[in-house]
Amino acid sequence: MDLETDSKTDFGSIAVAICVAAYTAIMLAYLAQYDLGLTATETRHLSMAAALFLALPIALDLLRTGQGNAR
Repeated sequence: MDLETDSKTDFGSIAVAICVAAYTAIMLAYLAQYDLGLTATETRHLSMAAALFLALPIALDLLRTGQGNAR
């Protein structure tokens, strides 16, 4: 196998990752609403806060290293 082909991400892998993420989001929303008793608004606010908390280190790393030097 060629090293160049090993590093490429194919369309199938991206589609599977998106489907798994969507399924996980649906299951977490169900859990929050029916098992934990949260309203849709509370779930939305908590998910936006969690997304910000998870994306902030990635954004800070990209800003620190610059666009061309990302790891």
